[in-house]
Amino acid sequence: MTGHSILYIGRGDEHASYLAALETLPCCTLLSRSTDLQVVHESQSGIEIVLLDVGPDSIAPGEPVAQLIQTLDSYPIVALTNKRYEHHGILALKAGAQGYLCVDSTTPEEQKTVFDHAVNRFELQQTLSRSDAGVLSILESINDGVIVVDLEGHVLDINPAARTVLGLAPRELPDVSWGQSFCCIDEHGNSYANSAELPLNRARRGEKFSAQVSIYRADGQPDCLLSINGQGLFDGDRRLAGGVITFRDITDSRRRRLALQKRAQYDELTSLPNRGLFVEHLSRAIGRSQRKKSPLAVLFIDLDRFKSINDTLGHDTGDLLLCDVAERLRRNLRIGDFCGRWGGDEFVVCLEDFGDTGNAAAAAQKLLLILSDKYFIGASEAFVTPSIGIATYPEAGDDAERLIKAADIAMFESKKRGGGRFQYYSPALNAKLEQREELEVGLRHALVRRELLLHYQPRIDLSSGRLIGFEALLRWQHPRYGLLAPERFLPLLEGSGLIHSAGDWTIETATRQLAAWQRQFELPDLTIAINISTQQLKHDRLVATVSKALQDTALDPGCIELEISNSNIIRNRVEERDTMAALRKLGVRLSLDHFGVSEMSLESLENSFIDSFVLDQSLISDVEENNSHQRIVRAAIAMAQGLDIEVAAGGVETLSQLDFLRSCNCDLAQGFLISQPMQAEKVAQVLRSEVAGQRLVRAM
Repeated sequence: MTGHSILYIGRGDEHASYLAALETLPCCTLLSRSTDLQVVHESQSGIEIVLLDVGPDSIAPGEPVAQLIQTLDSYPIVALTNKRYEHHGILALKAGAQGYLCVDSTTPEEQKTVFDHAVNRFELQQTLSRSDAGVLSILESINDGVIVVDLEGHVLDINPAARTVLGLAPRELPDVSWGQSFCCIDEHGNSYANSAELPLNRARRGEKFSAQVSIYRADGQPDCLLSINGQGLFDGDRRLAGGVITFRDITDSRRRRLALQKRAQYDELTSLPNRGLFVEHLSRAIGRSQRKKSPLAVLFIDLDRFKSINDTLGHDTGDLLLCDVAERLRRNLRIGDFCGRWGGDEFVVCLEDFGDTGNAAAAAQKLLLILSDKYFIGASEAFVTPSIGIATYPEAGDDAERLIKAADIAMFESKKRGGGRFQYYSPALNAKLEQREELEVGLRHALVRRELLLHYQPRIDLSSGRLIGFEALLRWQHPRYGLLAPERFLPLLEGSGLIHSAGDWTIETATRQLAAWQRQFELPDLTIAINISTQQLKHDRLVATVSKALQDTALDPGCIELEISNSNIIRNRVEERDTMAALRKLGVRLSLDHFGVSEMSLESLENSFIDSFVLDQSLISDVEENNSHQRIVRAAIAMAQGLDIEVAAGGVETLSQLDFLRSCNCDLAQGFLISQPMQAEKVAQVLRSEVAGQRLVRAM
């Protein structure tokens, strides 16, 4: 309160202690109510604040508060009361006082704030013309929120409507810092870049503007969105005196508008984007694809025989099935891809950044399997299959409408061919797809027709040059395409679920052949390595197959090595760990394939699951001149020796590679230098040579 001369008007009986404290302050004069006001005006020309007691019995009878305030309108007036009669203070504000205090619930800091506020507000009112001051009085009573600031940014007036919206208490007066945080977030949730853009600062600079902003309420209630208007406040000579903003809460109206907008853009049944919104998203995706020169594909999905679901189980069940289809699509798309409902039982999907063109077919195959799985609708079971058309950008079209139309045409081709399949719009891609389908159909008969066969690649002990075993490699003797390597058909085996049957056949054939060689050539330590796929490792069928093979052949389990992918270890899934643990109980060896070219799990090497690993042939192919690969190979072998893990190297093709591996104390090696993969009949000749003491590599 320092710097304010204060005049008290009232009887002072009820507030004696407060007045006594006030009297001790410098620059403070206290006069009783019985003093003649005219004399007060003449003798107290230095008065800066009038403290007017407005409690009951505080002023002489017949002197209404409003009349006193009008009489004292040459001074800033602060009404004085207590909490019990706080409404007297509010009435004094309406009558023209610049503030009020409750003596029994105030603090020195609050007194200073109220007195400073009263002086600033009075000065602004004096600056304004009478007409403008009248406008301020009107703003107090309107339903919109109103905030008035002076040129320095002091908040001088907050009307009752504004206090309600902002969650401010009736006597709460914001400080300067509050003005910097009020409406500091725009409608999109972003903070303004600098304080000059804040609404209160724009208003006190005289700017006229409209905006939508978010605010944090002072009482902790949920945030709300305001529609605000601001402008400068000018005196009678049109000089800028401050600013005023008016606002209203539009949170509910915006929520209703967004709800209506969502209903217009999203399918009501599945909550997926509808036609219009999907086309809008797809158009933007095409722009991204064009800028990044990355692939994009549209999948058009139609459910086969969906009408029969509606006819037999009812439309309610059909609707629930469509919701399930939508949920399966949502769960199984990558982040960045999106889907929508085109109408009826038709859905659309956009795939972005999927790499090679063939990956679109892989995504379609995945959705084909997922959407073909059994549906449980209440107590009913339902089966549907999708027909999927694929159109790629820009081959099939360069805008959203053309791409969707092309995918739609491809979908009808798929449906004409029996449904439950996918079809490319592109003739060239369809040719590849037809070949893939031919191979997939052929695989279903390959086992019965005995078209699958094993080739065996020798593996030697590097320290002695002795042949210690073979790796069994699956081949397909296709009647049309000839001998096919695994990379041509293994993805089809895994995608169709035939990998389990093919894997069982491989294990049974390889172990039976090993047992025959061991007996024929009296080589009881001869080993066989068999590759295991990811899907096999997830299923307990693998353990049963290996167990049966051991029983049928009476082989020592340690002669069988199952090579698993490093990715299976990294994923560390429970079912895969359980399968590996069960295989170890059978006594077979586990080997980590393609070691050194991807992330490793040291935990898997320490938990005794892994007996050996095979260095990837990409590390060996250029090891003579690639210093980095040399360091990796040496480090891997050193680590393996510390963990008592055997190391094999694949893809050895030159003597210098072989010499380098020997220098690193690598245990085993295989590759074209030693021998190409060969049929079982050829292996017999090699084993005869081995028994006779002849080595595969003369330089041993």
